[in-house]
Amino acid sequence: MTWTLSSAAANAYLASCKRAAENDNFFNNFKQDASYRHVLEHVSKEEAEIYLKLIKIDFNKELEAIKKNDQFGNPDVYDFKNVGFMSPTTIRYLKNTSDIISKFGKDLKYIVEIGGGYGGLSVVMHPFLNYESYLLIDQYEANLLSKKYLNNFKYPTYSNHTDEINLDDGYNFDLLISNYAFSECDRDVQDNYIKKFVRNSNKFYMIFNDFGPSNIHHQEFCEIISDQFDVEIESDHADNTPKVLYGVKR
Repeated sequence: MTWTLSSAAANAYLASCKRAAENDNFFNNFKQDASYRHVLEHVSKEEAEIYLKLIKIDFNKELEAIKKNDQFGNPDVYDFKNVGFMSPTTIRYLKNTSDIISKFGKDLKYIVEIGGGYGGLSVVMHPFLNYESYLLIDQYEANLLSKKYLNNFKYPTYSNHTDEINLDDGYNFDLLISNYAFSECDRDVQDNYIKKFVRNSNKFYMIFNDFGPSNIHHQEFCEIISDQFDVEIESDHADNTPKVLYGVKR
């Protein structure tokens, strides 16, 4: 296994992804599956209300397009003030989008996301950025699910495993994204991601959970890439635990 999650939980999550990709009835409700929600789709209503207060961009024109992310997989949805019915996870993706646009603007055409899950962030971001390419890097089973999920939207998204990616010399992404996934990978996987994707990106937005001593923590990550990037660090939650990193290549 290539990340810090226990093997039992990781295997159950990947099995849920594969089942959702292969079984339409299960796909219609995969966001309710306990094994799946152990890894993703577990943002609470209370957290979503905090995220709504932190959103800095106007999204009224994009609201209906954003809500399309809740039309598949049967997520929990709640009635939020000035927003209407929406899932907490979609609101979190909207907060991520707000962070990115507020810091980097909208001229972000080529995007790569480490740990793209079912592709929800790419769905929420598209109405704002109208990107030309969005590459999701994840496990094989997760990629099966994201390919099926994103086929409902017809956006320029691509799901691959890192070993399947061949980058041309000199190629750069406009933006690299990782919501926790990079920080939860094993050290050798993190090193590979830095070499193959971080250093081939002009900007990055990453949320870190600092785990055990064998993983790269956010401070060490900043030191490793300090030869190329200027980095700003913010707190993500009210408890100040996860760290949000914004990087710009010099």
